[in-house]
Amino acid sequence: MRTKKNHFIIWGILLLMFSGTAYAQTTHVVTLYVDTDLLNQGNNKKAYSFSVSEGTDFSDIEDPEAFTIFVNENDEVEWEAESSSGEEVNIEEIEILDDLQNPNRKDLFKSKKLNGNRNNDHSKKKVKAKIKSNTKDNVYKYIIRFSLEGNTYEIDPKIRV
Repeated sequence: MRTKKNHFIIWGILLLMFSGTAYAQTTHVVTLYVDTDLLNQGNNKKAYSFSVSEGTDFSDIEDPEAFTIFVNENDEVEWEAESSSGEEVNIEEIEILDDLQNPNRKDLFKSKKLNGNRNNDHSKKKVKAKIKSNTKDNVYKYIIRFSLEGNTYEIDPKIRV
């Protein structure tokens, strides 16, 4: 037989179990723009810029190596690229770098290296990956390796969970 007291105890337990902060899963699209007129002119950093999908928080957008996106656990990140000349830019690989100051930090994705893939509806290679759990309050520096006209380039921005 249930009493009012038992009823409140059950609801209290359920409330404690499910009272954590919940975030809806979001897909963050990061687009790397390559200015082909500035590429290979001595400082490729000037040839790169980023944009993000609506609703994605970021910092340091004016500095491509300090550029940081802010994500939550279980969100997805998709990287794509475009060039000023219209030439095809492929995201070949995303590589998460180790943090020597935080060697026990959890891995951000299922793998430290993610290869670019061509989807059925796109001719260019992109990378899409899901942020793992237990990565909150960490900053991850990573390398975007991309190809343009047979050459491979890289830039190393950041992700903050």
